[in-house]
Amino acid sequence: MSMLIPILFIYGACCGSLLVALASRYAAGTSYFFPRSHCDTCQTPLAYWQLVPVLSYLLVRGKCRTCTAVIPPITLILEVGAGLIATTVATPFSLRIALWLGLWTFAALCDARCQTFPGWVSWLALGVDLLAQPPLIWLVGILGFDLIRMLWPRWSRPLVGDGDLEMILSYGLLWGLPATAQWLLVACGLALWRARRGERLAFLPYLVMSAVGWWLMR
Repeated sequence: MSMLIPILFIYGACCGSLLVALASRYAAGTSYFFPRSHCDTCQTPLAYWQLVPVLSYLLVRGKCRTCTAVIPPITLILEVGAGLIATTVATPFSLRIALWLGLWTFAALCDARCQTFPGWVSWLALGVDLLAQPPLIWLVGILGFDLIRMLWPRWSRPLVGDGDLEMILSYGLLWGLPATAQWLLVACGLALWRARRGERLAFLPYLVMSAVGWWLMR
């Protein structure tokens, strides 16, 4: 298994790089597939050696080689984080968790950029939740998501986003109430640490950071 860890890390880092690119394109309202990878500032297409996760960021020192625009550090953080998550994949359940974290990480990246994300992410994550679950959990999950989608638009001044509620329900379906309470406590602490008075905060990134931290510590 130890020989597989570097390979899993590479695959995970590639997935992390892909998630950053897809979220950037979602926020910009452009195609997920076209054009080819390029600098978001000067639009210069990237060479093949600039597409190697982690190494490319270090080689160019976090800047575009053409216009010297700073590449957001979140790119490197996501590549390394996704690589670490991939190294935990050893069973079908751990693979489910890696997929689940990948979906919500993509949602969090979109949320951080434009405070919204594609609705299909929640439903795919719910599908991952419900794999191999008993019928009661299926019922709770589907009804819970339907209630959020139905009631949240009627909330005149919501204190939390519907996507945040969907991830909270999704986490609870996977881990149960005690683990969910611990996870939420850490996420709220991170959010309060970063919050500024009068600023609207995207909460989903902190929920994901907490979820990744708890999974890596298991």
